[in-house]
Amino acid sequence: MNPASAAQKRKIFVLAKEQGMDQELLHAYVCALVKKESLSKLTIREAIQVIDGLSGKEARSPCPQRDAMSQAQRGYLLSLVKRLGWVDEAGRPDEERLNGFCRKQQDTLYWTGLTRAKACKVIEALKAMAERG
Repeated sequence: MNPASAAQKRKIFVLAKEQGMDQELLHAYVCALVKKESLSKLTIREAIQVIDGLSGKEARSPCPQRDAMSQAQRGYLLSLVKRLGWVDEAGRPDEERLNGFCRKQQDTLYWTGLTRAKACKVIEALKAMAERG
């Protein structure tokens, strides 16, 4: 599993401060939410859960694997990204651009963290952009 980024950890501390949480309360919240004793041990996905929880976003499903975007959605989303020309020099999807789009459209930090419902909305938006040319 990939560890949480420094930016994610900073965001967690900023949101906790905005909520009036001290270090002890923040660690208790993280432990209760993702069963980790330390913020330094968070994975990217767990950090997303903590950030969403602190910022008041919709509650995560207790079965995130069932709620995660399907492989078909993932493949279709990537094909739309390529059709729009959002690729790097090697022809791989430009993940920074896609993450920025998902952040703006669906309040999701990383495109890989999209739920099925949010993936549908992102796909529809990308289809509309592709049709416009």
